[in-house]
Amino acid sequence: MESGTNKRMKIVWLCHFANQDIKNYFKTAQARETAPWINNLIQLFQGRKEIELHIVAPNIFTNKTANFTKDGINYHFYKRFPIPNNNRYARKIYSLLKIELFTNFYWIKCQIGNCIININPDLIHLHGAENPYYSAGILPLIEKYPILLTIQGFIRNSSLNTIDEKKNIKIEDEILKKVSNYGFRTTEMKEVLSLINPKAQFYFHNYPLTIPNYIKNNNSTTFDIVFFARVCKDKGIEDLLQAVALIKIQKANVSLHVIGPIDQSYLLLLKSMIKSLDIENNVVLVGFLENQQEIFKYAINAAIYVLPTYHEIIAGTIIESMFMKLPVVSYAVGGIPSLNSKSETIILVEKHNINQLADKMIQLLNNYDLRNTLAETAYNYACERFGDKNIVSDILSAYK
Repeated sequence: MESGTNKRMKIVWLCHFANQDIKNYFKTAQARETAPWINNLIQLFQGRKEIELHIVAPNIFTNKTANFTKDGINYHFYKRFPIPNNNRYARKIYSLLKIELFTNFYWIKCQIGNCIININPDLIHLHGAENPYYSAGILPLIEKYPILLTIQGFIRNSSLNTIDEKKNIKIEDEILKKVSNYGFRTTEMKEVLSLINPKAQFYFHNYPLTIPNYIKNNNSTTFDIVFFARVCKDKGIEDLLQAVALIKIQKANVSLHVIGPIDQSYLLLLKSMIKSLDIENNVVLVGFLENQQEIFKYAINAAIYVLPTYHEIIAGTIIESMFMKLPVVSYAVGGIPSLNSKSETIILVEKHNINQLADKMIQLLNNYDLRNTLAETAYNYACERFGDKNIVSDILSAYK
């Protein structure tokens, strides 16, 4: 990608992420792996010469400003909070007073703005509008630089009604209305954005997935159902628990393993719900596992994967399950039904229909041949649709 002066195009990625390489650099084990699609995209761009790539991200590792170059990529980490990590009392007050919300993320905007103005890029690539602790930083820059916004997902349909969530949705909406150029990967994404911003320009590209190192052997199953995703109401965990209680009536020893970190207050709510549904002996709350491959290694011991998510583009965990030959049951929301556009690759259920969810799960658990057929069809479709081969060229084409 050369201009008339043979100068490489200078690109900024504004995003958040955490991976083992960066954790090693900061000599910390505190940050969990975050945004694996960004981690995978970084690997695809390492060592490439077409562009000069700068990544601007919040330092969730040590909360300090840091600038360095690694594998041909320039990293610029800004302080996530104005208060040092070791001052826990002040940090707690800062959070309780919701200073970020009431200042409209002013401090974050200053951090990001100063960093990007010093880089002086030809183009900013914002990865997701739904996380204001970095995405809000784009708002003062929209008139100064060309911007490509790739949609990771939408929070506008969130069922949460908190002050934080309302503010996050408001900022997401403001960004979506002001930015002109969008990266998308599903028809549903494009349709939603066209309604929000009729003047939008669209550029197709996928995000790279973490391909599991493990493929399920259907003859080797140690428990019935696995759930691995963000453990929250919107991902359908409460619906799933209710469905397991219904299944228990027919299958007393049905087993569900839930993988993922859980907020402490929500954990108490889930434990109370599990007790009231009388499924304490049927549910295992596994908690956080170190990385995706550890999750995959655990998940293939299940007979099926269930994700009754309330709103979604296409859940990466569904695609990962397809690559593992792990049969999937999911609510038919967002872009998920498109996975069955050619043939049935996953079992779809009407949103919030707990009885139907339980019925489909029992049907799949009781039918070995159906699980095998579904797994093979899904695997072949995933290999065909979700490969990495065109991702870099599609993104570079959008930059041009």
